[in-house]
Amino acid sequence: MTETNTSHPRVHKPISVGFLVIILFKWLKAATFVLFGVIALRLARASEMPSAIRIADFFSVSRESELVHHVADLIRPITPQQATGFGLASLLVGAVFLVEGVLLAMRVWWSTYLTIVLTALGIPLELYEIAYRPHAPRRYALLAINLVILSYLWARRSEFREKKTAGN
Repeated sequence: MTETNTSHPRVHKPISVGFLVIILFKWLKAATFVLFGVIALRLARASEMPSAIRIADFFSVSRESELVHHVADLIRPITPQQATGFGLASLLVGAVFLVEGVLLAMRVWWSTYLTIVLTALGIPLELYEIAYRPHAPRRYALLAINLVILSYLWARRSEFREKKTAGN
């Protein structure tokens, strides 16, 4: 006689606000990298890099915008091969952030460890960027956010592990 499995599906406690914020942050980063990747790949196919005027017209902003001219100056020297490489790398990074968020949302027990490792790997790059441009507050903010994420994940790294009950 065969014994049938009558166990009930696993019921998880609601995901904590901290994890929800981290998941949304990872998905926002994924969307940003995918967007930049798509833009870079589109630029790689262009016959020439767009001028400040074309960028301003595309975004319906002032042609005198300092930001528009800065962006045009940044992309002007980029070759199609460089744009392709940047686009593909950006899509890959976006995919990694998306997978991180999905695994955390699915409560895969090792996803916290994966996110800890990947977040920690980005800290040296952020420190380099701060050393390179110490007057850019955005870089300090990203470093602070990632350090908070690291601390939170480290403190709660085992939250998704199954708790063994006395009968198991």
